[in-house]
Amino acid sequence: MGRDDYARYATSWSAPDYSVDEDGKVVGGYEPEGPNNWGRWGDDDQRGTQNLIGPDQRVRAASLVQSGKVFSLALPIDANGPRFHTRPAPLHWFMMAGSDQVVGSPYSAADPDFQWNDDMFQMPLQGSTQWDGFAHVIYRDTMYNGYWAGNVTAFGGASVLGIENHRESFVGRAVLGIENHRESFVGRAVLLDLPRSEGSDPLPPATVINSAMLDRCAEAQGAAVEPGDIALIRTGYMASWDPSFTPDQQEEYFGGSPGFGVDALNWCDRNDISAVAADTIGVEVLVPEDPEDRKHPVHCGALVDRGLPLGEFWVLDALAADCAADGRYEFMLVAPPLNIPGAVGSPLNPIAIK
Repeated sequence: MGRDDYARYATSWSAPDYSVDEDGKVVGGYEPEGPNNWGRWGDDDQRGTQNLIGPDQRVRAASLVQSGKVFSLALPIDANGPRFHTRPAPLHWFMMAGSDQVVGSPYSAADPDFQWNDDMFQMPLQGSTQWDGFAHVIYRDTMYNGYWAGNVTAFGGASVLGIENHRESFVGRAVLGIENHRESFVGRAVLLDLPRSEGSDPLPPATVINSAMLDRCAEAQGAAVEPGDIALIRTGYMASWDPSFTPDQQEEYFGGSPGFGVDALNWCDRNDISAVAADTIGVEVLVPEDPEDRKHPVHCGALVDRGLPLGEFWVLDALAADCAADGRYEFMLVAPPLNIPGAVGSPLNPIAIK
């Protein structure tokens, strides 16, 4: 078992034609030829476009809170939510339950009047409402900012580009008097309700979202897009999910997801978007626009080339209805990932505050 090209299976093995330096960077290998953010925030940057959100953007976002309405944009984490069949359903079980306490448990012997419930959880980190970390996608052995794919191991996880780089709240910072402005995914967000602007709810399967469509939606909503914004893309497609789908039906459903085409990334560049989240499995359209292009070109172009985070399976319908009712499509978003060192993605409970 080996390879004769980038990750291509072969019974033999061919050494790569690049080297890796002491910083874990690929030398003489893949470098983006098109738009990218490699080196934009330094050669050691691991936060990508989240560098576009700073204190000024957060103060601006806080000024948008007028009604005090709060919207959770997360799916319930259970076996009924949309998930690709290769990702197991979440497992939730109890280590101690009230029924154990009622009938009597050896654990209660020390203090029989004190009773408790304890439970555990296990799930794929990309199995519900989540952020894709930069180490989630590799193109030609290379990740964002030139880091080598070998920096991620099954034993040690992601030694670079882990999701924890978006949660830099170190113990002792407050005591040391060091200010920390590097928490990610807290800022101004704008919802682009494409079914409403395009007159089709949901968008038809395999609809390719391009720059013109995004501009048209923003204009129709009267929503100004500002540098550092997190763009939430509603397609309406999640409403057609059925938990009883067979694996074949799941593949058909996910394969028909509307989503970003490659041109939509140009819109993100032009507007200095800091992250994109959608109500679909992959943000991007999964029917190839160009069969000759690389596989999943939006994932590669966003996560590898630009350091642009992608959020998947976000629940946007209730928020969209409220935005349509009051005409306000911009709001404060608080959506940090869980602090899981070495992880390449994270579930979360994103909160929109209007």
